[in-house]
Amino acid sequence: MVPSLPRILLPLALMCISTAIDALPRSLLFVTQIFPPIIEDAGGDKLGGAQVEILQEACRRLEWRCEVRAMVWKRALRTISLGEADGLLLVQDVAERRAVMELSLPVLLSSYGLYVLNGNPLRYRQPADLSGHVLAVYGPSLSQVNGEQLLQGVAGVTEQVEPDPQTVLHKLAAGRYGATAVAFSNADIARYWIQHDGLSTVHQLATIKSISYLFGFTRSRLQPGTLDAFNQVLLSMCRDGSMSRLAGRYGLLSAGCH
Repeated sequence: MVPSLPRILLPLALMCISTAIDALPRSLLFVTQIFPPIIEDAGGDKLGGAQVEILQEACRRLEWRCEVRAMVWKRALRTISLGEADGLLLVQDVAERRAVMELSLPVLLSSYGLYVLNGNPLRYRQPADLSGHVLAVYGPSLSQVNGEQLLQGVAGVTEQVEPDPQTVLHKLAAGRYGATAVAFSNADIARYWIQHDGLSTVHQLATIKSISYLFGFTRSRLQPGTLDAFNQVLLSMCRDGSMSRLAGRYGLLSAGCH
């Protein structure tokens, strides 16, 4: 018996539909918080900054439509945990992030540092040197987590937690924490606010820890092959120098080609 025409064409039709769907540009939503120069408010509901530009270039090469939406950090993390966005910017490779996300290759290098008022006689060699001082930090955040890890076993430190890094540096510059207080901050973000807001009375005392930033993809929404394709493009951008150029526009360093 000769098969009917519809039965012959059905598998072919399904294959064509599947191919057409796969060929459509992906639409991905990423969330983050404003952390210049890594994530910046570019005006008109648009975001800029080094990591945003790296993401948009990677998505352009992949022919994906990628939206980045800014919100307070606590809400951004909750959005990811609820599976309401595809990814997160400004991610570090820590257990809290790996619990709900798959992480990309590193894209930016940075560090944490200690900041003091000019004229502060403090000389930092080890965490114990902070005993008896106020330590101001942005939190809740990984900055606060890393600052508290630094203080483990150090007695007599008063922690002052603020809602954002800019507030920390402004209060430090104004002497609100006292003349011998110390701020713990991401070094690139601190550099941005010191220059942008003219906080000439504040300087970096020490570099504490090197860190890298990645992209996080929400595990519950991640489609097969998405992260592999994204990482391949990041690797290509690293090797052709475009990642370094995009980071350099903001005075940042790109991660190595892994």
